[in-house]
Amino acid sequence: MNYLDKALQKINQNRLDAEKVARENKENALSNPDFAKKYKEYISEVIAEARTGKVSGKLSSLKKEIDNALKNLHISSIEPEYSCPKCHDNGFIDGKQCDCLKREINKILTEESGFGELIDFKDVKFDVFTNPQYMKKVYEKLQAWCNSDFKKNMVYLSGGTGTGKTYLLKCMANELISRGKLTTLVTAYKLSQDCLKSHASRDIEKKDEIISKYLASEILFIDDLGTEVNNSPITNSYIYTIINERKMRRLPTVITSNLDLADLKDYYDERIYSRIADENTIKIYLEGEDLRLKK
Repeated sequence: MNYLDKALQKINQNRLDAEKVARENKENALSNPDFAKKYKEYISEVIAEARTGKVSGKLSSLKKEIDNALKNLHISSIEPEYSCPKCHDNGFIDGKQCDCLKREINKILTEESGFGELIDFKDVKFDVFTNPQYMKKVYEKLQAWCNSDFKKNMVYLSGGTGTGKTYLLKCMANELISRGKLTTLVTAYKLSQDCLKSHASRDIEKKDEIISKYLASEILFIDDLGTEVNNSPITNSYIYTIINERKMRRLPTVITSNLDLADLKDYYDERIYSRIADENTIKIYLEGEDLRLKK
C-alpha cells in the first residue's frame, strides 16, 4: 500500500467514525419524545422552505430549540463532526488534494523516515552554537527559502559531524509541511538501500514504486549524503537520476552532508557534483563544535 492509499484509509476511517457517532447520537436523541417532536417540526419547516423558496425566521428559532434540547440531553451533535470541515474527511476538494490529506501523507512519510519529531523555527535556541549570530542568519535565510517560490531549487548544507545540519533540516521540513507541501525525508543510507532494492527487483511495478516517491515528492530531504555504506556505480547512477530529474522539473531538494563541495567532487562522479554545485543551489557550510560532544 502506497502513502496516498494509507493516508486516504486513515481519512476515510475518520469520516466513517464521525458518521457512526452522529447516527448513534441521533438515535439517542430521537428516543426522547420531546426532542423527536421538535426535530419533526424542524424537518417539516426545512421541506416547506425548500418547496416555496421562502425563508422564514421560524427555521432559525427551531434550530436553536433543537440545539438547546441536545445540550440538555448531553449530546454534542446529531450531525457528523468531521476532522476536516473543508472536505468532510473525503481527502479531496474539486478533484484536488485537501490540506488534511497532505498533512496525513506528511505524517506517514515523517514517521516512516525515522527522523522523529520535527522542530519549529521559533523554538531554536541559538546560544547552544559557538557562532550564534552566524547561525541565526543561516536559519533566517533558510526559513525565508521555505516560504519562497524556490527559484533556487536546491539547498546543500555541509559541515562537520554534530554542527546541526539534521536539526536545521527538521526545522525546514516542519516549515514546509505547515505550508501544506508534500515532504519526503530520507537518510542517504536508506536512499542507497532503496536504490539497490529497486535495481535488484524483477517486478517492474515495484521497481518503479520504490524510486518514484523520491522523483515525485513535492519536497525531498536527503540527510547525510556521503555516508552510504555502498557507494557503488549502481547507487551513484540512481542518485544522479533522482537529483537530475528533480532539477529538471524544478522540484526543491535539500541535502545535508559532511562533505564540502571539494570532497563531494572526489567522492561522487562529475555528474552528481555538477548538478549539486550549479547556480540554482544554495550552498551553506556550517562551522562549529560537535554539539553532541558538547552536550
